[in-house]
Amino acid sequence: MATWLNHHHLQYFRVIAREGGVSSAARHLGLTHSTLSTQLRQLEEMLGGSLFDRKGRRLILTPFGEEVLGYAESIHRLGTQLLDFASGRATPERSREFRVGVISALPKTLIYRLLEPVLTGNRWGPIEIREFEPQEMLGALVSGRVHLGLSDSPSLQAGVHSHFLGSSGLTWFGTPALARRHRRRFPSSLRDAAFVLPAANVSLRRSLDRWLVEHANGARIAAEADDTAMLRVLGANGLGIFPARNALKAEVRDALHAEPIGPIDGVVERYYAVSVERTLRDEAVAAIVAAARSRLGAPPPRE
Repeated sequence: MATWLNHHHLQYFRVIAREGGVSSAARHLGLTHSTLSTQLRQLEEMLGGSLFDRKGRRLILTPFGEEVLGYAESIHRLGTQLLDFASGRATPERSREFRVGVISALPKTLIYRLLEPVLTGNRWGPIEIREFEPQEMLGALVSGRVHLGLSDSPSLQAGVHSHFLGSSGLTWFGTPALARRHRRRFPSSLRDAAFVLPAANVSLRRSLDRWLVEHANGARIAAEADDTAMLRVLGANGLGIFPARNALKAEVRDALHAEPIGPIDGVVERYYAVSVERTLRDEAVAAIVAAARSRLGAPPPRE
């Protein structure tokens, strides 16, 4: 494999991916079809993998091609930022890209609040937020594809460090009708209720299962979802009682017109920033962690 990268090849690859075919990309670039095909083939040979599959008349990115495109876009943005800086149109601080990995179990509103220090203002950007399965996110951190991960559980992987951000208690919610029915004799009233719960692979699920066995044995699980937004939509439409973080109570009531039924005593969801740094030196990561700890009431870290 070559030890240097032809940036023209990457630019051609980006255009082919955007246009969905060599012919359209060749017209856009002002090149012949054969020339562009040769450039693409040379890039695939250099990288050691196929970038596209053909589906009818279109070229579709392979999984390998999707990953390569992510790198190509980052390289293109960095090149643009370098030119802006050199011409005096930008400073390094204002043009810095920041990539974050999140797990689907975290509520989108919570993710926004945690990332608010880098989402507001012009100091960082563009901000790229990607959703991963937990193990995939760790791989993205180690490989440098993301600068920071947000998770509801600490990492045990070597070379990856978890920084506690804070925690939130939880409350059972339901439609106004369900809330009226089950609030009066809570929690014994839940024994015949239907529930919408996080999927089995979500760390919070085990704690909720234990709570239900203790307080509402016999409750029925109507649906499971690993995406918090889907879980809330199902619950808000009457499929069953669902859990929500105390930190987001007002949003659940206002946006979904759901009502609290009762607290889920003893069950706490914890939040972590996951990084390859034990001591946080990256300015963006440090800003996120400090703001999150202040907002969530986490104790100061023990260094």
